[in-house]
Formats: sequence, structure tokens, C-alpha cells
Amino acid sequence: MAVAIWCLCMFTACHRSPDTYFPLSSGKYWRYVMTYHTMDGNFKGIYAVENLGPEKEGDRELYVRRLLDGSSSYFLLDNAGIRMTGHAKTDDGQVERIEQDQYIFRFPLAVGTEWQGTTSSRALIKTGPPQKTEFHISAKVPVTARIESLADTVTVPAGTFADCLRITLKGDAYTNAGNYVGLTIVTITETDWYAPGVGLVKSVRKETTTSKALDRGEIILELESYRR
Repeated sequence: MAVAIWCLCMFTACHRSPDTYFPLSSGKYWRYVMTYHTMDGNFKGIYAVENLGPEKEGDRELYVRRLLDGSSSYFLLDNAGIRMTGHAKTDDGQVERIEQDQYIFRFPLAVGTEWQGTTSSRALIKTGPPQKTEFHISAKVPVTARIESLADTVTVPAGTFADCLRITLKGDAYTNAGNYVGLTIVTITETDWYAPGVGLVKSVRKETTTSKALDRGEIILELESYRR
């Protein structure tokens, strides 16, 4: 009986709609509370995302998401998973497109599925002399992503969400961070929770280094409201 239940659960997880945990249809909107913990203190802000729907690019159908700053991200859904293919922003009337190839997650949606990716540090910030210069380590770090659970329950300002998919990202890189910090190892760990039918509801990202001059940072993202 236990084996039969396990098989049924695996079948259900693997046969959800491909974009169950990362909805791509137009009109959906998410608003998040973003908390930064840096060596300068704690700061709060707002992060928002809106789905604009699909658009054709050659023989591909890409799904577009607009961010709060007016920039756009492009996503491709295929048999391997969902991945970001690029990011575009407008500067002085000119559109700058940055090509990417980064999986949000890969199929099957099952515990133990892993894939490789790259991320950049964003929370390693400190203000110091001379003249209160801001020091910011922007290191590219290779990471391994892994699906850890399909059954988490998460509570955020928008409510409590059950049956969440939990993904962890872990990696480190040896980086020359400049004269203020010098050579250091940057380590990034991130845990993301995606609720079925809703998408990302919470993210906790921790960044550390082996340098005491600038050794830590954290970003927490929690869903405040959303429009289906």
C-alpha cells in the first residue's frame, strides 16, 4: 500500500501542468516585500512582477515578465523545463538586451532533480572610507540547484500556502574583489518556495565571504499580494 501511495504522489507531481509553480499566462501580478540585511544595516523595499504573456521570437514562443523598474525578462518553456533566456532594459530610449540561459527549474518536478546554473552576488555591500565609498562585491558563482520537497507549507504576508515546491541553490567561487577586500571565497546559498497555481512565495538568499572586511549579506523576499 505504501508503495502504491508513493507512486501515485510521484505521478501527480510529475504530471502537473508544466508551469504550475511558475505561471506564465498574461495578466498575473505579484508584489513582494524585500528585506536586505547588509553590513550597513537592514533595509526594506518592494519588488513586483507582471506577466505580459507570450511573444514570438523567430521560431520560439517566449513569455515576457515586466519588473518594477520597467525592465523585462524572457522565459522559454520546453520539454526540459522553464528557463530564462534574456533580460532587457531601456536606457536613454535604447533597449539593451542581455542574453541568458538560466533554468528556473528542470523537469521532472520530483525530489532529487538537480541542475547546474550561475548566479551573481547581490547583498555583499558595505559603505566605508574614503569619503563613504560603497563597496559591492559582484561575483559570478556557479551553483547546483536541487528540488528538496514538494510538500512544504509556507506562511508569508499574502497567506499560508501548502504543497510548496522547495528548491535550494548552493555554490562558491574564488574571487578577486578588489583592493578593499582582495582575494576571497564567495559562497551563496538560496532557498526558494513555489506554491502551485501561484508561483514564488518566498526566497531566502545568504551570501558570505572569507574576508572579515565584507563577510555577509542576506536577501529575503516574501509575497505580499498577487493577482491570478
